[in-house]
Amino acid sequence: MKFRLKDRDFSEHIRLSLLSVLIGLLAGLASVLFKFMIHFFQDLFWRKPNIIEAVFSQPRYLTLLIPVAGGLLIAPLIYYGAREAKGHGVPEIMESLIFRGGRIRNRVAIIKAIASSICIGSGGSTGREGPIVQISASIASSLGQLFHIKERAMRTLVAAGAGAGIGATFNAPIAGALFAVEVLLGEFGVYSFSPIIIASVIATLISRLITGDFAAFTVPKYSLSSVWEIGPYLLLGILSGLVAIVFIKVLYFLEDRFDNLRIHPLLKPALGGLIVGIIGLNLPQVFGVGYEGIDACLQNQLGFWMAFLLVLAKVLSTSMTLGSGGSGGIFAPSLFLGAMTGNLVGSFFHSAFPGSISSPGAFSLVGMGAVVAAATHAPITAIIIIFELTNDYKIILPLMLSCIIASFMTVGVHKESIYTMKLKRQGIIFKEGREEHILKSLSVKDFISHDYTLFNNTERVGKIIDQVIGSKHHSFQIVDAENNHIGCFALNQLKNLLKEKDIVDSFVIAQDLAVTDINLDFEDNLENAMNIFGQTDVAEIAVLQHGKFAGVVKRKDVIEAYNHEILKREAAAGLVQKLKFTTQTKSYDFGSGYKIMEMDAPHAFWNKSLKDLDLKALHHIDVLLIKRRFPPQTISIPSANEMIRKGDRLIIAGPEVNISEIISGKRE
Repeated sequence: MKFRLKDRDFSEHIRLSLLSVLIGLLAGLASVLFKFMIHFFQDLFWRKPNIIEAVFSQPRYLTLLIPVAGGLLIAPLIYYGAREAKGHGVPEIMESLIFRGGRIRNRVAIIKAIASSICIGSGGSTGREGPIVQISASIASSLGQLFHIKERAMRTLVAAGAGAGIGATFNAPIAGALFAVEVLLGEFGVYSFSPIIIASVIATLISRLITGDFAAFTVPKYSLSSVWEIGPYLLLGILSGLVAIVFIKVLYFLEDRFDNLRIHPLLKPALGGLIVGIIGLNLPQVFGVGYEGIDACLQNQLGFWMAFLLVLAKVLSTSMTLGSGGSGGIFAPSLFLGAMTGNLVGSFFHSAFPGSISSPGAFSLVGMGAVVAAATHAPITAIIIIFELTNDYKIILPLMLSCIIASFMTVGVHKESIYTMKLKRQGIIFKEGREEHILKSLSVKDFISHDYTLFNNTERVGKIIDQVIGSKHHSFQIVDAENNHIGCFALNQLKNLLKEKDIVDSFVIAQDLAVTDINLDFEDNLENAMNIFGQTDVAEIAVLQHGKFAGVVKRKDVIEAYNHEILKREAAAGLVQKLKFTTQTKSYDFGSGYKIMEMDAPHAFWNKSLKDLDLKALHHIDVLLIKRRFPPQTISIPSANEMIRKGDRLIIAGPEVNISEIISGKRE
């Protein structure tokens, strides 16, 4: 039986690898097509291949109106076509991995490609990498659904698509694969990593075959002029971390401001485009992906103060574009910010110590990696992508130093990356391809066990030894006469006392054995319990209610609860696919009081977003699907910002008692 299981696993791996070849092929073609679409719309809007030249050669009012026109075009595409196409794309992939087993709607690839190419082509201050990642991941998901791939394998395929997109865009297959693993999966096992490598390599080969084997940027030759350069590179890492933090905070601050703005969503991208146009009148480098500005930095063609102004302008313009509802990535803006930050540091130190410090272009190159590492919390990807761009091993030492310092600083000050911050604002904590805090929604009080052995704190050790020898328990709790929890002890603690039982019995009592501060509050969640189990060698933890001992939570029960939640989510993802294609009201009971059912949206839900309702946090209920009558037969896989309309039917999952109360109106 074991050999058959291994054979089955190996066959599945071969199947995934073959699909990865196809994913790589399609992702490479999609990358080339997407670049062509961006150039097409850029030529259409600006009438020149270079936006900076166009800005200085055309009337100023056109520079203002072109980004506005782009915003007006993409708004209905995203609003009515696929709202997942809004923003920078990677958080939406993460959300699909968490809640839908990697399933992404087929239309997302098309809508994202059109919306992002229009946005970037009209001057939107975003990157092309995020969109191609989402496009390629969507293609991979569609193939996985076509071939009925199971959830775990589907997650690998989606990550392979994402990695292939990065590899083809930057001509950097290693960085593409590492991006998929480091940012999306966090799993380096051969069964998950090899399909990602295959897809990334094939996509890069296809891109090279069609467009040529060229690096994304013209990079300078680098040499470490002096060991004293390490100091400026250390400072560059710190400044890059600060720039990344400011970028993240400004981006989501402006997104909140636009969300709260009382104008129709179809007008918000146009307003953002107008503001970007105003910025670009005098600083046209902020338009589009910004590669011209990066190349100017790398070739030492920008001065200190221009680089400083462009850091501020790019943070604001990219945040305006994405916060207002535009579509594009944050990878290229992060590279842009890094190049400018590196130019600031390099210009200052090179002018002060021209014989000992390299040219500003070298610092710009390292800064690109440092800001990307800090913003994405993916230092390995950042290091490898710059290395693949330069093919120069000499850059590795300062690059590694600056990237790690920048990442370390950002994680310490701002725990969430620019990707996971978007999920956290929706109540989702993402780690290694899953929601990290699955146990956070489960309460300790629902898992209290009364299967324990309890000792009074004055009990003599001789009697304790007699009772615990042969006991099925390995951990024991100690309370005083008023039921206050004193502590706990493990069976191992008694081993040294067994030989001297008669001697120590007269002066050792239970309180002397107590290990204190290992307990949980009645209202805590199981995530807290798992953290304690991870830090201590105990099999059970005392639960206190109003300071009094109320029972214990056992390690095995917490593990079973976690596994049960995973199984429920996987089962729910499968049922959603079935419920999409039926108009009948159905209800599925998973046991343990957990149910998935279809219902009419209650009146209290109308004209409110899922974020406003906060059903998951308040009632432990997830909205898996929305069946919408208007337009006919449309189905929306909901995001946190999805509005519930009159006449919608919801497919929800959660505790049966809570669902019943929602239906009856008790929890409205």
